[in-house]
Amino acid sequence: MVWFLARGVLRRTPGRTGLLVVGVAVAGALVFDMAMLGDGLERSFGEVLATLGYEVRVVLRGTLPLATEALLPQADAVARALTRHPDVAAVMPVLVHQVYLETTAGPVPVVVVGVQGDAGGLVRPRGAAPAGGVLVNPRLASAFGLRPGARVRLAARRDPQTGAVLRARDVRVDGIAEFVFDLQGQRSLAMPIGALRDLLGVDPGAASFLAVKLRPAADPDRLAGWVAATFPTLEALSVQRLLAQVRRQLMYFRHFAVVLSGVGLLLAGLLVGAVLTVAIGERLGELAMLRAVGLARLRLAQLVLAEGLVLALASVPLALLLGMGVGTVLDGILRTTPGIPQSLRFFVVTPTAAVRAAGLVVFTAALGAVYPAWVAGRLNVATTLHQEVL
Repeated sequence: MVWFLARGVLRRTPGRTGLLVVGVAVAGALVFDMAMLGDGLERSFGEVLATLGYEVRVVLRGTLPLATEALLPQADAVARALTRHPDVAAVMPVLVHQVYLETTAGPVPVVVVGVQGDAGGLVRPRGAAPAGGVLVNPRLASAFGLRPGARVRLAARRDPQTGAVLRARDVRVDGIAEFVFDLQGQRSLAMPIGALRDLLGVDPGAASFLAVKLRPAADPDRLAGWVAATFPTLEALSVQRLLAQVRRQLMYFRHFAVVLSGVGLLLAGLLVGAVLTVAIGERLGELAMLRAVGLARLRLAQLVLAEGLVLALASVPLALLLGMGVGTVLDGILRTTPGIPQSLRFFVVTPTAAVRAAGLVVFTAALGAVYPAWVAGRLNVATTLHQEVL
């Protein structure tokens, strides 16, 4: 009967009920967005790493892949030692650097990725595999009209005084490819790592990091321990350890999300509590009549709590829809931030985030209804009827 009465009360004032549902939904959308933001970037990063097929990265100790321009010394020798480890199925050296592409408007900087074999998922050709030339990303291809078969001239560096390019080589464009970790507006190309080492004039065995593919059921922590003992200046980072480091670096995102979620929940609770308290004041005569015909104090309090729960449950679908819409817009804005790979997302919709946000909104709305329920439960029948009638 309580739920029936609660629905009836809310239907009698559709305008107020609708505005209250929208208000709680807006606060719930904020909570949902913060739930997505709290672990969205970490989850997105983990999904990208999982698609690359290489479970471990060997880097200079204390660094992250692509976070420094320092190169691994004798990377090829380390790679050969790693391939002899029983847990390792394959090792791929990766060299990332900046070079210059000569154009009619002058040299322009581009990011070059030196890889071998299938590139470990870092570079994904749109057509046939490269045949010794370079693969360019769509932005670089469209900016300079590059097509498969075209020849371009790359230079390792520019003279700081004259601006002339140094160590230049002609290379052939083999095709277009997607680069997983391209930044916003970045122009990239990929080429065989041997050719890149020759272009840059670096050590023949140099690399930015080593991507290691493990055998089935291999333990990445065991490999990390072996690397630390065998190569003290290097560190093996599994996907889990990379995510742990990313989690520490993104801790401010979690704090930001927790604070804004708290603000959203506080607003939802106060909104429900204030509106229901005002409504109780307008319905004193009705509530006194219900008490007079035999409705117990506890049932009267349950009636007000039920109204709060119905309002919260009605607002959840709208809150999730609003949250997804706002999250999509904010994600598009944040992904334009310099230094953020385009494949990563800040707001990731997950069942966990949706359930967490819905549960918090319903709980907070119910909590907001506690005070008006307490007021209704303490109602004095005789005094109220006397005041309302006279």
